Amino acid sequence: MARNEKEESIQIGFREALALILPYFRKKIWIQFRSVIWIVLYLTLFQLLVLRVPIKEAGLITLGIVSVIIGLSFFLEGLFIGLMPLGEALGLKLPQKLGIVSIMVFSILLGMGATLAEPAIAILKACGSKVTPWEAPLLYYLLNEGSDTLYISIATGVGISVLLGMLRFLYGFSLSKVLIPSILLLLGVSIFAYFDENLKYISGLAWDSGAVTTGPVTVPLVVALGIGISKVSEKNEQSSAYGVVTLASLFPILSVFMVGIYFSMQVPKPMLEGEFFQKEIHSTKGKFLLGGKTKEFETNQKTSSVPNTRKKIPKGIGNHIFDAFMIALRAILPLSIFLIVVLYLVLKEKIPYPEEVRLGILFSVIGLTIFNFGIMFGLNQLGDQVGWKLPSTFRSIELTDSTKYIQNFNPKAVFTALNEEGKEEKFFYLKERKSYTEIPYREENWDQSKKVYEFTPIHGPIFGKEDNLLGYGIVLVFAFVLGYSATLAEPALSALGNAVEETTVGTFRKSLLIQSVAIGVGFGTLIGILKIILEIPIVWILVPVYLFLLILNRLSKPEFIEIAWDSAGVTTGPITVPLVIAMGLGIGNQLGTTDGFGILACASAFPILTVLVMGILVENSRKLSLDDSEQKQK
Repeated sequence: MARNEKEESIQIGFREALALILPYFRKKIWIQFRSVIWIVLYLTLFQLLVLRVPIKEAGLITLGIVSVIIGLSFFLEGLFIGLMPLGEALGLKLPQKLGIVSIMVFSILLGMGATLAEPAIAILKACGSKVTPWEAPLLYYLLNEGSDTLYISIATGVGISVLLGMLRFLYGFSLSKVLIPSILLLLGVSIFAYFDENLKYISGLAWDSGAVTTGPVTVPLVVALGIGISKVSEKNEQSSAYGVVTLASLFPILSVFMVGIYFSMQVPKPMLEGEFFQKEIHSTKGKFLLGGKTKEFETNQKTSSVPNTRKKIPKGIGNHIFDAFMIALRAILPLSIFLIVVLYLVLKEKIPYPEEVRLGILFSVIGLTIFNFGIMFGLNQLGDQVGWKLPSTFRSIELTDSTKYIQNFNPKAVFTALNEEGKEEKFFYLKERKSYTEIPYREENWDQSKKVYEFTPIHGPIFGKEDNLLGYGIVLVFAFVLGYSATLAEPALSALGNAVEETTVGTFRKSLLIQSVAIGVGFGTLIGILKIILEIPIVWILVPVYLFLLILNRLSKPEFIEIAWDSAGVTTGPITVPLVIAMGLGIGNQLGTTDGFGILACASAFPILTVLVMGILVENSRKLSLDDSEQKQK
């Protein structure tokens, strides 16, 4: 609806403004609260009731989760009123005023800028401290010293995806013409990586990167641009914007592999910890791998050998807030300036509703700052804690975050007992409040000079003996329910369901799509956690699954193909990505698995499978109904 620019402005006082704004924001915050609270409650109750371990630093985690909810509300609102109108306006004007080469360049830059602004991408850097440099040097490098290169490579992959998506909108070619060769290329690179010592450990990261990119910035902005371009394209007969999300999740995988291949020769090969500290840490490759952390590793080798996951906690919240603000500023401002410059200076168009756009950009920066802070202290911590303790259902684990240091320890308090095999075991009693706990005694934990005894509690196995099947089964059920319930909470899936029901004229109902996707994600999460527990190479899972998907593509209608492949992208939102990645790395660290990535990749592949199967069943059912109807008419 056109606006009357001559309309007189209305002066509103501060209280009246608050009375108008607060109910609106309350509604927005409530929407985010509903999407976050169920998965947070599920993880919290599982840890408390099933794993029987208290939540460490629960107050800080609660503050972090509240920050995530408020930050996401602000950020999405800012995106809606600030960046989205710019994206759609550019999509409408670009084909009218610029040539194909300019559109291609713009699409690449837009895809890169949107990816760097994705809230979930920051979680990759936070995961860097959970990888040890000697076990997976290339993975360590890409998540630490090479993290900026990793970001740029992921962003470049999305940029190329957006370029292909826009060309598809302009010329109207089918998704399969890009999809099939891309998948075959990715599978080929994955198989090649499997036989390389360094590259095989980044395969999970590469495939997970595809899921990280399809978040709340990239998807709506790219779809808005695509809709704008498709409206003015004469060769495009498609009415939907399906397919572009799929492409945006494929090419980042390839670009991460390419970067990995480039750096694989510059870092050492995987080796034992002792060998790394004796020789490799002083070599050229070792110094390249550690970069600015070289001295830290050299001067404190014992400390650095302990997985950093369990080392706590923030040294200054103020510094972390400033860091979160700078990350948000670097993500939002370049993208905003780029869109405005192209619209105003290149296309010579006025900025639509400039006051709202400025307010939207401000909201985006504030929201992303609060969200980043919440990720550091809320979701990341919670996911890590649950993942770290999850194996206690089937195996004994050390609760390293509950380590105690007993001051003025006296060895005379140690007792000796005999076990069933007649061997001596030493122990002592520790009084905590009004109860006495029996603690096993190990001489290596006794620091005689400081008179301090270090004790790390052992927890589990909760449901039987070591490696009992019931414990494994509970972990797998937990994984399925986590994936299933988290998917139901994704607001983007509901929006996709509405669009699909409308496009298929009710043939593919919204509820059917949501259930198909949720079951697929649940099963994918289960397989992903099983991959980490059993150390299954991800190529063994993804190659057969994707080959089967390509076969199903041949049996499916084009409309169902696009819906199925896009449905994988909408399942990995800004809430599930940090939680699942932190949890996967937590499980991996606890079990000594080098590569804790891959859950997101599995959770993205299996919903494609379930939706394609459901699409074939729906189509067959429709044909049977038509045949029955024709026979009755005869």
